[in-house]
Amino acid sequence: MAHESEQVWSATVDRLRAMIDTGELPPGSRLPAERALCEQLGISRGSLRQALRVLDSIGYVQIRAGSGTYVREPTEAPLSSWFSEHEQLVEKLFDLRATVEPTLAERLAGNHSPRTIQKLEDNVAEMEAAAAEGDMLRVIATDAEFHRVMAGNAGSDDVADLLRSVLALVGEERRAALRLPGQIRKAVEEHRAILTAVKASDGPAAREITLKHLLDAKSYAHDYAAGNDR
Repeated sequence: MAHESEQVWSATVDRLRAMIDTGELPPGSRLPAERALCEQLGISRGSLRQALRVLDSIGYVQIRAGSGTYVREPTEAPLSSWFSEHEQLVEKLFDLRATVEPTLAERLAGNHSPRTIQKLEDNVAEMEAAAAEGDMLRVIATDAEFHRVMAGNAGSDDVADLLRSVLALVGEERRAALRLPGQIRKAVEEHRAILTAVKASDGPAAREITLKHLLDAKSYAHDYAAGNDR
């Protein structure tokens, strides 16, 4: 069942986070090989890979192609400094996402399976629970998964492939943007609205809400950086 696999990778994320937080897996270290980790945690390779993708998206690990997965060094840079230094990158990534994600949301509204809707329902519910508990890392992870599920189920043509490539670049800016005051609550509400439009097969609404979601986030990040430059 889908819920069982969700629980497996979610529990794996928590176990690996604990191993990193306690220093069992120290900063800069390379994680054990997949087979060894799967045996140690008693999980499948697919569940491990999904958990590592989530940990990468929330800044716990870095997946290096051909080299392995490494524990990230903790960064303590102030939010205002980070946005001031990376404003152009943030704007370009939001612009790229705004070019393709609304189209994919509209497409998904026109053609979706009950399984995809259930995945998105579970995701938004988990994001709401994480926000209520103040678990910032799980909020960031569920945000990443929401957009990944939408991209993964909106077709296999060049547009969908482009978005998947863009989402692979999104990491630090997602973590920073969701730490802005009020952004978690806003993101949860907007994800719920996108899901409602997709479920209702309302393509134009799904497109419009997704576009507004991304442009508002870009604008807020820009205003925050400008305000802290003064």
